[in-house]
Amino acid sequence: MRVDAAGDCGPLLQMLHQERVFYVIKAVVSPNLFKTVVSQRDWTTVDVDADELPIRQVAEIPFVRAGWKALDVPVRVIVVRSKERQGKQLSLLDDADWTFQVFLTNRVKDANDIAWDYDQRAGIEPIIAELKGGWGIGHASSYGFAANHAVLLLKLLAYNLLDRYATTQHVTLPRWRTPWRRRTLIVLPGRLSRSGRVRQLHLLPGSPLSRPQLE
Repeated sequence: MRVDAAGDCGPLLQMLHQERVFYVIKAVVSPNLFKTVVSQRDWTTVDVDADELPIRQVAEIPFVRAGWKALDVPVRVIVVRSKERQGKQLSLLDDADWTFQVFLTNRVKDANDIAWDYDQRAGIEPIIAELKGGWGIGHASSYGFAANHAVLLLKLLAYNLLDRYATTQHVTLPRWRTPWRRRTLIVLPGRLSRSGRVRQLHLLPGSPLSRPQLE
């Protein structure tokens, strides 16, 4: 499970621990956590530049929030500092232009692997943006949880059906976003005629929707 800083919550960590769910959560950098990161001196270099100078380093730091102690939640705290990506600035550390990110986890993998695991969540962000912008999954149409849940599932089903249709039936088209797919594949002028038991859809010449026979 990968969650942004909104998941840095003691009760949530306790629940995940009790349910034996593996997680990687981006930490909220509080003043005491920042102080611990700044004082860290033992770093492992995992990437270097052309001059063999470190540009990415990781460390596991001995940091525990009071809330974790109270809830008896064991949490590993992993810090990744880099010269190539954005993050919290470490302007006081060796006069180097380092930025850093902190991750919370209960996994026993290598510290650098933990950070890469979290970065993989970036692949879902464009899909979430597509679902919000093209399908309105961020809007609740009812005060009832069950009703909103049903609407969400219907929107996800519609998204998947359109995506399956576009990618399997029109492979020559690029992977356009939903508004352009609708304009190209659905919102088309046409005329439906019937001769005997056969229905025929007449479209404009050159239309990519080439299925004239309807069952």
